[in-house]
Amino acid sequence: MFQKIFTSLYEALLGLPEPAMLTQAFENSIFPGVGLATLFGISLIGALFFYLVLNRLLTTSLYQTKHWAVFLLLCAALAGGLAWYQAREVVYQVLTNRGVVIPAGSESAYSRYVLGFAMTNALFGALFFVLWSFAVKWLSPNGKVTPVRWPS
Repeated sequence: MFQKIFTSLYEALLGLPEPAMLTQAFENSIFPGVGLATLFGISLIGALFFYLVLNRLLTTSLYQTKHWAVFLLLCAALAGGLAWYQAREVVYQVLTNRGVVIPAGSESAYSRYVLGFAMTNALFGALFFVLWSFAVKWLSPNGKVTPVRWPS
């Protein structure tokens, strides 16, 4: 189920992977793995850390919208970095297993899609963090109105 959801989301924004020999690797391992890690690993843990740890257990004064925005950017950066690292490793592993040698100077054709995937995943990381924020902000007595008062 998650494989189809994340494959559809990424391919709707990025198109099919380039070159075509990498389509199966992206659809079977990269898209679902990175998507789930972004949804639950980075965004959910980031939101829980912000609302539950920082603003409930430690009772810090980091509950303002500017602090939330820093966590939003941090989650986006981590999601983008995860996508770039995972996709780059799998792409080069698939190419090595198939005996494809990338000529010097033509690496950009392979890197362009990976970079687009990383940027798209950074956007998804930020979006998922916002959604998780609305779901878990009631856990924090200090940050329950961060980033906005609705729904309170």
